[in-house]
Amino acid sequence: MIGKDDVVCTTINEDLTFDLFSRAQYLVLIKNGVIIHKEVNPALNSVNKRPTVAKRCVELNATMVLAPHGSLCYPSYLILRRAGVNIYVVKPGEKLGNDLNEYNKASAWEVTYSSFLAIKERIMEVIFHEQ
Repeated sequence: MIGKDDVVCTTINEDLTFDLFSRAQYLVLIKNGVIIHKEVNPALNSVNKRPTVAKRCVELNATMVLAPHGSLCYPSYLILRRAGVNIYVVKPGEKLGNDLNEYNKASAWEVTYSSFLAIKERIMEVIFHEQ
């Protein structure tokens, strides 16, 4: 399903496993199965974690995003859809390099779940930051 001209954006850890937009160590671009760009995840130092990744993927001209389950909050979804980026969901913890064609198109359920998870993470940050 990934075309030869697709530029895929996603977030991974050092061991090349997918991780949430808000937690992964790196943001990467992949073309033809090869990482063509790798940078420290900009969400790690941002208040708006998930949307920061979505904006960066658009800035880097990604044509497809592989969003680890729980990453695709409503603002991120809107940013990517408005830019015409195809959005698919992958399982956190799976290793990059496995068949990248095994993913599901983003659904309303995924956006809802991810939005609630983002709210929970934000509340936990506030609680633990105040202690």
